[in-house]
Amino acid sequence: MKKFAIGCGIALLLVCIGAAGAAYYLYNRVASTLTQFAELGQVPELERSVHNKSAFVPPASEELTDSQIEKLLKIQADVRSRIGERMAAFETKYKSLAEKEKATVTDVPALLSAYRDLAATWMDAKRSQIEALNAAELSLEEYRWIRDQAYRAIGVAYVDLDIAKIIDEAKRGVTSQDPGRLLGALEPAGPESNRTRLEKFKQQLQQNVALASFGL
Repeated sequence: MKKFAIGCGIALLLVCIGAAGAAYYLYNRVASTLTQFAELGQVPELERSVHNKSAFVPPASEELTDSQIEKLLKIQADVRSRIGERMAAFETKYKSLAEKEKATVTDVPALLSAYRDLAATWMDAKRSQIEALNAAELSLEEYRWIRDQAYRAIGVAYVDLDIAKIIDEAKRGVTSQDPGRLLGALEPAGPESNRTRLEKFKQQLQQNVALASFGL
């Protein structure tokens, strides 16, 4: 199996035990972690503060525009800039998993612990993402689609954990059936135009896959 980039622990979990079982496992592990931080309860409301709430209909061609690519890169750059030197500690924990020869289910609690230790950093990053989305006049729905298409184009798989959804459902006592989605691709995929346009940004996107794995 091709080695996943940063975030491989969760991605490999989904592949090995199946989406349904992984969803249940991840929900309980992530929910128990998140409930330890009262501030994280603000995340669903924070996401609702995105100005552009228009429904996004992906083009049938799946082709990205230059403007969409620029917005994705700018938003990711803004998030990295906001958290500054703390990004290194955030990435180190994920990289340690990515470099393991065999990532297993037992690695996932370590991944979540890494997140728990850096909850304040993640909150700062989330606020920066929302501000950048509003500056770009972009909806969360469109941003997520752009991000998925970009990582498909460069052949990087990641699991997008919907933290806001997990928190919202945990508050309501609902066990999520889909807390994380396996996105991107193990090999370059999608329209040739996307692969061509994004080739020069491949390294930058790979560096930011840890952010993508946690909804940033």
